[in-house]
Amino acid sequence: MKIILLTLSFIFLTSLSYSQTKKKDLVGEWYSDNQFGQYYKNDTILFTRTLKNLEKKLCEFVKWEIEKRTFKISEVNLCTSKTKRINHSDKEKFKIRKTDFGQVIVHYQDSNLIEKFRIVQLKKNNDSELKIMRFDNLSEQKLYKYVDSLILKVLKFNPDADGSENSYGVTVSHGNPDIKISDTRNRNPEPLVIVNGYPIANREILKKLLLVETYNITYLTKEKSAEFTSMAINRIIILQTSEKRFQKVRKKYGR
Repeated sequence: MKIILLTLSFIFLTSLSYSQTKKKDLVGEWYSDNQFGQYYKNDTILFTRTLKNLEKKLCEFVKWEIEKRTFKISEVNLCTSKTKRINHSDKEKFKIRKTDFGQVIVHYQDSNLIEKFRIVQLKKNNDSELKIMRFDNLSEQKLYKYVDSLILKVLKFNPDADGSENSYGVTVSHGNPDIKISDTRNRNPEPLVIVNGYPIANREILKKLLLVETYNITYLTKEKSAEFTSMAINRIIILQTSEKRFQKVRKKYGR
């Protein structure tokens, strides 16, 4: 059964932007910090139009040069004044695609797909910023690991608790157990996970979904949880992700 959610309280990275980014909005030079090679390591990458707001002690950057018909990527070292071109083909293409989870920047080289990024946020002002997210691979299981960390570290769920403790598997804050017990048969259930409005009983399904395609992650307190369903007695975690991929995976896993 699909649960209709009325309120979301925690936004993961950013909510899906309904103001569409156009290629002309990105034309020009963009710089991202590449100290210690972090441009290539980080999932989320922040670009700025100029270097004036970045710390002076930083030397290494990756520069995107976006024009109407060309796209260049370079490694720039401000301390040595050296620039190294990363893409060497004159047939570089930079396109923006619409998807059911947001807009995606697609980088082609000689008609071959090189890399994809989801546009997380574009700030259009004097200090313009572009935040993008690199596509992850299913083999990395990043969404599954993120939700697992949220359950254990943020919601403080203890899977080894038997329900006999005062906290019932959840850390007590200010002397009040942050949990509601409504099922005596299982006094320590995991937080309920809801994907695109559907509660899932098997979290293995998250291993088949991509973190980059998940544009909202929300967790609800016990008070908010009670507004939606009596199934959640250890809070609710809500994911909004690509409907196309989710429905395909859901047919295989069911709930």
